[in-house]
Amino acid sequence: MKSIREIDAPIGLAFFFGPALIIGIVMLISGFNTVSAIMVLVLILCGLKYMHTSIIGKYRIMQSIVNSIHLKNDSKILDAGCGHGAFMLQFNKQAASISEIIGIDIWSNKDQGSNSIEATQKIIDSSNLSNKAKLKTANILDMPFNDNEFDLIISSLVLHNIKPFEKRKEALVNIARVQKQKGQLVIMDIGYETSKYVRILKDLEYQNVNIVNAGYNGWWGTPMVPTFVITATK
Repeated sequence: MKSIREIDAPIGLAFFFGPALIIGIVMLISGFNTVSAIMVLVLILCGLKYMHTSIIGKYRIMQSIVNSIHLKNDSKILDAGCGHGAFMLQFNKQAASISEIIGIDIWSNKDQGSNSIEATQKIIDSSNLSNKAKLKTANILDMPFNDNEFDLIISSLVLHNIKPFEKRKEALVNIARVQKQKGQLVIMDIGYETSKYVRILKDLEYQNVNIVNAGYNGWWGTPMVPTFVITATK
């Protein structure tokens, strides 16, 4: 099965490698400085951790989530903001329980490198989901689906890109609209604002709403930018 493991929000690396480069150049000009050298080392390590989370860590988190999900027969799944289809493809071994899995995205290269519907379609075509997966160009804020349509909705590292925060609430309302009663919801997202989703989901009458810090595999450079996983049932 093919895959594309591009860096999420490549500009994020500039926050680590950019200052490291500048400090390094200054040291070359003005001479070695222990404090500056330590700063360069720390920034480089943070940048490497960002890359690790983007191309390895997040996949481990997704696989762990999927391993914990029991799909009923003929499940219809929505990946809200699918990107390269990373989360969708974790269900590759559960294809027999899936009637249809739909991935939507606005295909922004700002949020993920080489992000396009054509690239993702090639990946899907080489998987066990090829005859059950569909890709659409659509915005979470205006999804072209009926009410109560999906048994499982997944969304990975998407909602934090929606600004301002009130728009994220609107996205969650729209997700709730297309989710079936007794359906499952899984959200992976970055940053401590993710905890605010819990109250919104409870207000939308979701049950068993839980949030956990994904730990080391979800650190975007440092523990100060963690990944959280929210699970809930409607």
